[in-house]
Amino acid sequence: MAWPYKNHLDNLEEILLRLHWLVQPDTILTELPYDLEFISKTDIERFADWCRSAVAKHELEEGKYSINRLLIKFFVEKSYPDLSPDQQKEKGDLIYLQLYELLKLPRYETIVLNETNVGKIIDILNSTPGESHFDKTVKKIKVAVALKWLQNSELSKNLSKDTTAFISRIGDFYGRAKKGEHVYVKDIGAYLPPEEDKKNIIGDFEKKVEIALMEASQDIKKAKTEPETNSVYGQFSNIIKGIKKLEDYLAGKYDNSFDEIEHFKVTIFIVILLNYIQDPYIKRTPEASNLLKVILPVYTKYKELKNL
Repeated sequence: MAWPYKNHLDNLEEILLRLHWLVQPDTILTELPYDLEFISKTDIERFADWCRSAVAKHELEEGKYSINRLLIKFFVEKSYPDLSPDQQKEKGDLIYLQLYELLKLPRYETIVLNETNVGKIIDILNSTPGESHFDKTVKKIKVAVALKWLQNSELSKNLSKDTTAFISRIGDFYGRAKKGEHVYVKDIGAYLPPEEDKKNIIGDFEKKVEIALMEASQDIKKAKTEPETNSVYGQFSNIIKGIKKLEDYLAGKYDNSFDEIEHFKVTIFIVILLNYIQDPYIKRTPEASNLLKVILPVYTKYKELKNL
């Protein structure tokens, strides 16, 4: 399963619907380590992604090479340099066996390194019950939204040292997962925040996150009812007003109504849009690409301004 709908706005509406019940302030710190393990790539997922960049595009199209033990050995040595030779061999053997099991091929048959086979491997992995790519992407967005909120300075200053340290640890493991590393709950650890921190987290959620998600949902629903313009942003043209507000703010065009809470709401929406548009399995339409060109420089400049 890749995406439940073809329309970007329908996809975003579904993502926001799930975020409303996935992001819960009283359990968020307990859930994040499990979310990170769920969204991080397995060895075979990492290998399949790597295959697409291992050879030139025309070589992949021609099927010039095959997926064999030597190629897997090269991948393992390059991707897991810290493992001992015995551990690397064990990992390579496991990937080799998994590939034949996934593709249901006899061991003597050659697996051609081409887009068809690599795509088939990825499709099979994404269609595993309970582990669809859509589910993983929603969880990725959940983690991104949660960290954008929990690492906000306004909340951090009201949390204990241990809680902020754990949130920082989650952020570190999130960075590792984004680089393709598979992370585990047992390595991240568990943490139960003190009651005072829980109270502050819930209060901050109700003041900012709950409203941000609600308004984002309303913006998407409103955009779906409005006629699509001839803008280069297509169906996205009706949801970029907040981004333009942030752009004006960065250009020094201050608006008194654009306070810290408004900043937060816009940045949360941008985080959702960025994670959606940059997902490798959505259909990257020209409109989505044009929106990305607007969002990225604005968000980068905002992060520099806020020292994020």
